[in-house]
Amino acid sequence: MADPTEEETQVLRIVAAAVAITAALALAGCQGTTSAAPTPVQSTDLTSSDGGFDQQAVIGVVLVHDDADLAADLRTGLTDAGFRPDVRVAPASGAAASQRTAVAQLVRKGAKALLVHAARPSTLTGVVQTAHDAGVVVVSLGDPLPATGTGGDGVSADYRVPAGADDADTAATAVETVQSLQRGEKPETDPSDGDTTDSE
Repeated sequence: MADPTEEETQVLRIVAAAVAITAALALAGCQGTTSAAPTPVQSTDLTSSDGGFDQQAVIGVVLVHDDADLAADLRTGLTDAGFRPDVRVAPASGAAASQRTAVAQLVRKGAKALLVHAARPSTLTGVVQTAHDAGVVVVSLGDPLPATGTGGDGVSADYRVPAGADDADTAATAVETVQSLQRGEKPETDPSDGDTTDSE
């Protein structure tokens, strides 16, 4: 077989280069985000440099069975503020287990913040720690949640919205808290501290 001419050699080089570029582009197209994990937000040291999160983010709400009015107020307030609330109200029977499941599901769904009124605060420490580890900001509604003590950040909720005069006040304060978090600002609420008595 005769040696290729200079012109044939140049054509072969062009073809080889085209194949290499095509392969590189194909590999780049195969790579990408494979995780549905939420965008990390520094929960206990939230500042404007952290960037907050998207205004149309999912905001998880986990309530007890007699919080129907609060659920409606939060759903309306968060929606009006541009968020996508996912409100979970635990049944009267098995509320603690239902709330644990709800928190875990909302973290997997990619909620950026969780508003939690716990039926039995002590049963939520593990899933709240999981939420922290995923970068979800946890806000307790009413009573504080007990500290996790599992080597994480040492608190169970990053912020606390004390119970207001009525459900509408509590909801309004909670929505303002979420708006501050969304902007990457520390909300003006009390951090959670200390143990509480379980209500269930």
